[in-house]
Amino acid sequence: MNIDRRDAVKGIASLALGGWASGSVFGQVLNRSGVSVRRPHIFITSEEISGLRSISGVRKSIESGISRDIWEQILAECDEEKGAPVLTARSMIKGRAETTARQNNPDYTICHAAGQRILRNALATLLTENEAYRDTAVKQIAALVDESVWPDWIDQAHTRFGHPADLRTGMLSQDVGIGFDWLYPYLSGAERRDIVEGLDRRGVQPFFESMAQDPWWSKDLNNWYTVIIGGAGVAGMALGADHPRSEELVKLSLPMMERYLSIYGRDGEFNESVAYSNATRIPVTYFQAYSYHNYSSNSPLAERPFPQTGEWTVYSTLPPGRYAAFGDGWIGAPPQVGYMTAIASASRDPVLQGFCQRYLKANSNPLLLLWHNPDIPAMDPGDRLPLGRVFEDNGAQVFSRSDWDLDAPEMIVYGKAKRDHNHAHNDVGQVCIDTFGERTIVDLGSPSGYPEDFFDENRWKYYNASIRGHNVPMFGGREQRSPSHKRGVKMDIDFAGVSGRYLQSHFEETLGGYWQMDLTAAYDGVVSVTRTVVHLLPGVAVVLDEGELQRSEEISLRWHTAVAAEPEAGGAFRVVQGDRGLDCRVAVLKGKTVDHRLKRHEYAAPFDRDRTGDPLEQRREPYVETRLNGKSYRVLTLFGSNRNDADGNRWKRNEGGWAIRCGESDIRVELNRNQLVVSNESILRSLRMRL
Repeated sequence: MNIDRRDAVKGIASLALGGWASGSVFGQVLNRSGVSVRRPHIFITSEEISGLRSISGVRKSIESGISRDIWEQILAECDEEKGAPVLTARSMIKGRAETTARQNNPDYTICHAAGQRILRNALATLLTENEAYRDTAVKQIAALVDESVWPDWIDQAHTRFGHPADLRTGMLSQDVGIGFDWLYPYLSGAERRDIVEGLDRRGVQPFFESMAQDPWWSKDLNNWYTVIIGGAGVAGMALGADHPRSEELVKLSLPMMERYLSIYGRDGEFNESVAYSNATRIPVTYFQAYSYHNYSSNSPLAERPFPQTGEWTVYSTLPPGRYAAFGDGWIGAPPQVGYMTAIASASRDPVLQGFCQRYLKANSNPLLLLWHNPDIPAMDPGDRLPLGRVFEDNGAQVFSRSDWDLDAPEMIVYGKAKRDHNHAHNDVGQVCIDTFGERTIVDLGSPSGYPEDFFDENRWKYYNASIRGHNVPMFGGREQRSPSHKRGVKMDIDFAGVSGRYLQSHFEETLGGYWQMDLTAAYDGVVSVTRTVVHLLPGVAVVLDEGELQRSEEISLRWHTAVAAEPEAGGAFRVVQGDRGLDCRVAVLKGKTVDHRLKRHEYAAPFDRDRTGDPLEQRREPYVETRLNGKSYRVLTLFGSNRNDADGNRWKRNEGGWAIRCGESDIRVELNRNQLVVSNESILRSLRMRL
């Protein structure tokens, strides 16, 4: 039957209540146990099965709320795509570089778009029975498996590795496979055979051929591993009895994908930068598909590490909605919570559900419609999670909040003690500060585009990745120690040997907290390097840097600021953003001060272009640099937040310490050889830290 978008939205309730117009449309297939089952069965089922989403249940869910908004966007795009030309590797679409389209290169953007078109229209077919949506999906699949239309299922930049499968092979195999499962009831026997043959030729055989070559990406536990191996595994689940090696794909992929879960820390920490933790969506997709493949209501997503990494993500997301910008990442990028909805649904975690509901934006991703369960109760993080938290593994991030205000908390102090994998920067010991919902003492994230040599030996030539672009001490102009690693070459990497560690930490809900890091292992030419951070609630932060070098040399400490701040001769500076300010002071207590100065970063040729040859955006990010000389050093940096004070307060040196009026409170900082004390004298409460 043919119905337009308006009729589809209006008629969805009657479809949900009345069932299928012709239930016999579903094809009978055999699962692994030889039991007769009904298609579709990946992420959505033809029958009501406890714990799994069914066609009738999804139809009912889209009557209201965010599910209806998602569905309407899916349907709107499907309607626009009716009769439209198929997407090819030459198609120029929004967000795609003209260079890759001109080269007929199947980059991520176009492969993702083609896959989404298949899945959107296949799901719309299931929910409306509109044959026009079926035709759009089938035509796109036919184009993908036709070499004369899509010459490659491998990115041209990846042919240098010598394997016939790569990221694009995994992406397209998965999406074509799921599309095949969802469309199965609406395909003729000939169409099924053509799709299976095409997927075998373009995806399955290149995958098996690559695995026989023992490729590097089958060992490195990163997104190449999960996209290619996981994508092939999901394709095997979707193909089922229609492909003779489908079960082999599943059996090969399952232990490998289980091995990948070892990259998560004890508390769910992802092993790459926070922004790249979105790669968790790939194992989420795989294991969610696996539970449906087995018709199991006991989802692996309810088990470690998935709920834990969800909580780590809640901490790593800063108001008003952006990831902590450690390592490679895009400043201000909102959290991608689509895959988190699947974890929240499986674990029935109310905090993660509340997090998803807050940041979830309706879009046309069909998996989002199937994963988000609006019936899970929601809870604000402040109802359960403490304000301060140290994560010990992988990048070893730490977060201390003044409160769980999700729009503009007075202050969040956050940092990290260790080195991330893959998308790491030389940022061991990094400290950043947000005030009133704004980035204030900042991490610079990634350049405007990745340079060709950004992941090779010249990575540190770009200040975003270099020690020079971070709020950490630098000695003699040297970079931090980093592991040697070349993409495509497997080698053992000792990340712990070039990382810092936490010596102590302590948090009190109504007062604040502190942590101390030993950063010695991250540096050459040093005897000891420690960094101590105190956050007195709500708006005072103190950072103590001290250490001993092997010889006397220049020491540099940089504080990157959201806006330019001109330091005074005595080390005081103020970061002003609208009617808010952060009053700062750098006090050199040991070592000979050279100067305090405002500087800006700039890319210098030949390290000033992205991989396409276009110039990198010269943002000229500002920073305040303190330079000193010595063999040993002790530097205290003081921060205090204030509102509505154009002139600002100043940290004043007085007998035995430093003082400032911060909001309605009189703050005092005292430091001796063995103890750092930060006090709110207005309420007679102090944080005392033994050094």
